[in-house]
Amino acid sequence: MIVHVTARGGLLPIMLAIASGMLAMGMALPALPLEFQSRFASGTTLIGVVMGIQSAATLLTRPWAGRMADRRGGRDTLLAGLVCTAGSGMAYSLALLPVLSPATQQAVIVAGRLLMGLGEGLMVTGGGVWAVIIAGRARAGAAMSWVGFAMFAGLGMGAAAGDVIEAHAGFFTLCLVAIALPTGGALLTVSQPPSPPQHDGSHAGARWKDLIGHIWVWGLTLALSAIGFAAISSFLVIFYAAEGWHAGGWALAAFGVGHMLARIVGTRHVDRHDVRPMVAIIMLTEAVGLAMIWLAPGPLGAAMGSFLGGLGYSLTYPLLAGPVLRQVPARFSGSAIGLFDVFFDIAAGSGAVFSGLLAGVAGPRSPFALAMVAALAGVAIMAVVPRPQRAGAE
Repeated sequence: MIVHVTARGGLLPIMLAIASGMLAMGMALPALPLEFQSRFASGTTLIGVVMGIQSAATLLTRPWAGRMADRRGGRDTLLAGLVCTAGSGMAYSLALLPVLSPATQQAVIVAGRLLMGLGEGLMVTGGGVWAVIIAGRARAGAAMSWVGFAMFAGLGMGAAAGDVIEAHAGFFTLCLVAIALPTGGALLTVSQPPSPPQHDGSHAGARWKDLIGHIWVWGLTLALSAIGFAAISSFLVIFYAAEGWHAGGWALAAFGVGHMLARIVGTRHVDRHDVRPMVAIIMLTEAVGLAMIWLAPGPLGAAMGSFLGGLGYSLTYPLLAGPVLRQVPARFSGSAIGLFDVFFDIAAGSGAVFSGLLAGVAGPRSPFALAMVAALAGVAIMAVVPRPQRAGAE
């Protein structure tokens, strides 16, 4: 249970700090597109590019964030991410200055998106490495699971809060809250004892070609699972609208409920040497959920499939992170996590793009069929991949 992990491992401050940054990030998701539409009369293409810049920045900074966590420690890396996140909110607020031209205002918002992308990479990698150090490598999967729980909970609550604040108090108030939240998280982080660096930076560190040999199978499996996440998060509401069904938002919320439920119930079971059987089972569950959406005769069946999709997807990251961390020396944990996260970033981004292209050709149900096939491919990989090796040298 979470009480057991946080009480003995001290993970609660890390979770709260990460949640503060993710709350700020989530608040911008519903607010910024509305700002671009109302203030700049921007089209959907420009809005999509601006919103997607954050993901590109996160992807490009993952390896650097991993090296920073190895050399500076997880606490300082998380702190840097929170500072960047607060800077993003500051940039959004500066874009409201009337002395700036509309083009300059948009450029300032783009800078804020870049800062948010950098902050996300630093927060997630730094917080993950710090949590693993505190909990111990034997509990690495559980530590990463609770870090992920804080991320998704913060992101979901932030999106809901951002919608309410934008509607009732305006965008400037939203910006102030988006600055205050990660600032509070940074103060909490500074109050904690520093986490030790994994190495002193006196050597070049692990080569990516050396790390990739330990990571690629587990990273590829994570990527195949993430395609389902991309399809549901990007196209479930659109699918409901195309079918003339209502409550697409509730169906998307069902995915979140399944995700959180699996984390709460299943985290205690993720730290096992041979993760293959459990990964195969949960990815099969994800595939069944995606098939239910693909073949759904009505909105209830699709919502049930969304719930199963969230239930199955939820634990793939902490389960697969376990063998990644156990197969590399501890001093390269941050680099390994950063590289492992790249697989998710690429799959989530490209999965949304390919799903959109497929939906334009084969209809709005097709992205879920594609994601189902990807999840089944992950099950097949777990059936043939060798048993994970023992831990790397410390």
